[in-house]
Amino acid sequence: MKSPLLLVVALTFLGVSVTAQSHPGKFLRCNRPLRSASLDLATGMVTRGPAARDRSGTTIADFTNLDVSSFVGVDTGGGACEWIDAGTKGFAGNASELITEIAIAYCSTVADQNSGGVGSAVMLGFYEGYTVGGPAPTTAVALMNLTGLPGHTADTSYIAVILGSSGQSCYVLEIDLGACISFADGPIGYSWRFMDLGTSSIEAGTYPFLSCVQSCSGMGPDGQGMIDSVDKYCPPGSQPSTFSFGTTPWGSYFTSIAMDIREAADAEAVATSWNGEGINSDVLSAGAIVLGSGWENAITLGHAHGGSGPTNIKVRTSCVNGPNLTSPTGHPFELLTAGPLSLLRTDSHNGTVADYEPDFPVPHDLSLVGLPWAAQGTVVGGGRADLTTARCGVVGSIDAIADP
Repeated sequence: MKSPLLLVVALTFLGVSVTAQSHPGKFLRCNRPLRSASLDLATGMVTRGPAARDRSGTTIADFTNLDVSSFVGVDTGGGACEWIDAGTKGFAGNASELITEIAIAYCSTVADQNSGGVGSAVMLGFYEGYTVGGPAPTTAVALMNLTGLPGHTADTSYIAVILGSSGQSCYVLEIDLGACISFADGPIGYSWRFMDLGTSSIEAGTYPFLSCVQSCSGMGPDGQGMIDSVDKYCPPGSQPSTFSFGTTPWGSYFTSIAMDIREAADAEAVATSWNGEGINSDVLSAGAIVLGSGWENAITLGHAHGGSGPTNIKVRTSCVNGPNLTSPTGHPFELLTAGPLSLLRTDSHNGTVADYEPDFPVPHDLSLVGLPWAAQGTVVGGGRADLTTARCGVVGSIDAIADP
């Protein structure tokens, strides 16, 4: 039962392309252990070996395709060729759709920076609504031009690896995006553009592991819309040719680029009103704070404050039943928030309302998820100064439940 596969391996080592359709890509069986590495995209720092991260929010895999097949594939380097794999993101049913991390598996024949080289390079692309056969996508959710990645002990080439005169180094690289990226569920395309060159000056020096479109040890499908084919664009943006890496007479399921996409796990954003002993009459309105969204604020006046005047909103960490105080203008109010100041917004009122525009942009920062917040405003005008009611909540990755 294994003889057809062994024949493919033998032909591959001789540089013969074995596919369901004709294409110039080259494939190789790779049994080397994969080392772990990580890249912090915000700082550019590469860590070789496992890396620990401190963060408040949690992540969930919403597209999992790291079931590596022990085959790698290469094409012309120097940015001349791009492979795009199609699938369906969203099998986990997670609603945030905020990508936090990417994991890829690859091999390299380019000398590592620690070995005096420039390190490996690749451009990763992510596209919404992509289907097998193209056409070439014109709008990308994200393009990541990665350089200086972990590489090999010396510069060599893919051809030298095939001939057995040199080796390669292989990695699973986790990429921390720093700021989340919105990436909608549904049909997607993710791509590998061969950016660097091995010493052959033809094939790329950094190339992906292939993955099984179903479990490598079982039957499919995997529920992620994977098809046993990859679209090849040489040059990028041209008409694609679709190829399949055939391995057995009874079926082929190795033609997929190894990739894992993780996103912020659903964490409901919460916002509630608080007015302590009911002394404050000016009312603060504030929506829930959600990653990547606009935070809405407004103050509705409950006292006469003249035709105009300044207002502000201060965001701290907790709501409290604070002391009852008297303002400098002789009017009672209650302090309803406490903790260090994290945000100050200012606007003017028109005698009726202060409508804060535009909404405050909430960063795509996973470390904010789960943090408590408390906001209270100040209103001045008409011979008096008052504090508003308060809004209290917890930062989330989604806002699926209406807030009171």
